[in-house]
Amino acid sequence: MGAEAAAAAAAPVADEAPRDALLGSYDLPESALQPEVIIGTDDRVRVSATASYPWRAICALKITAANGRRFIGSGWLVAPRTVITAGHCVFMHNEGGWVRSIEVVPGLNDAARPYGSAFSGNLRSVVGWTQSRNREYDYGAIILPANARLGDRTGWFGFAVRDDTFLRAAHLNLSGYPGDKGGNQQWFMAQRTKSVSSRVITYEIDTMGGQSGSPVWILQNGQRYGVGMHTNGHTSGNSATRIEGNVFNRMLGWKNEGL
Repeated sequence: MGAEAAAAAAAPVADEAPRDALLGSYDLPESALQPEVIIGTDDRVRVSATASYPWRAICALKITAANGRRFIGSGWLVAPRTVITAGHCVFMHNEGGWVRSIEVVPGLNDAARPYGSAFSGNLRSVVGWTQSRNREYDYGAIILPANARLGDRTGWFGFAVRDDTFLRAAHLNLSGYPGDKGGNQQWFMAQRTKSVSSRVITYEIDTMGGQSGSPVWILQNGQRYGVGMHTNGHTSGNSATRIEGNVFNRMLGWKNEGL
């Protein structure tokens, strides 16, 4: 286990799996794409200290699609009012496009909501996702209302571009709200990178539906930097949309909207 695992403790599995946001855009199975998966032994650990940083800056998403269907996902604060997530959490190709509303719940821990929650329909993504449903552009953002500065209380993540050599050797951290645990508990795992391409980071970190949009971050010089947004599983492993230069610049614009 890496440094981030020290704050987490094991917990039992919840009974039901709410509907994964990925299913709002894909009729699965579709080619090699699949919901997030457990690879070998399930090595996730439950985060119990969700009112501590960085866990409190990771949010459960309760999503209502344009057609009224409900989904779950995860996201992470990068500014007082900006939450980064997967594109398929904000725009669902099979459910009417832009979702109607998302409730953002930082540090959710079963029934405990230490920072309350906020609703928003002020959403962002890119045309590579909304028009082309291209997995390499599967990222987006939620801009919270002006009176809902959740990040002022939780803090937020940095984000960064890192080159292939760095990422291949990196210890990646991932935490979010999996549906197989009920969607109301935060679960974490860390592991070395498996592979990288120009816009995707692949790893064998165990995840399940509901963790779409979770931060994939590195701990460097005592600071936490997101390097990707977890999106889905694949025959080659679970994976994230990589933060490269263009993604970074778009995220920076969304961050500035939420300051």
